[in-house]
Amino acid sequence: TCRMEKSTPRCVPTALTCQDLTCPPGSTCQMEKSTPRCVPIKLTCQDITCPPGSTCRMDRTTPRCVPIKLTCQDLTCPPGSTCQMDGATPRCVPIKLTCQDLTCP
Repeated sequence: TCRMEKSTPRCVPTALTCQDLTCPPGSTCQMEKSTPRCVPIKLTCQDITCPPGSTCRMDRTTPRCVPIKLTCQDLTCPPGSTCQMDGATPRCVPIKLTCQDLTCP
């Protein structure tokens, strides 16, 4: 662009901004000093949807879907059984009856 310096016209470079730059998908424009640059968009767990049975956790700077660890609170057992943890897995096991559970005639 032309600018007057004292009484002399001079051509000077136009300062570019992010409005002058179109970035490809997956990136966004950021000003680095006085230069616009396309930089990758940093994703978070708010940007992804995990399938049922999993949840999002950040792995350093990358969001990842990881399986949800189930507990006995997540399991409904049928009558006559109760939930017990088998290692890291909740399982329904039969309730062992004792004499306290039986009324004799």
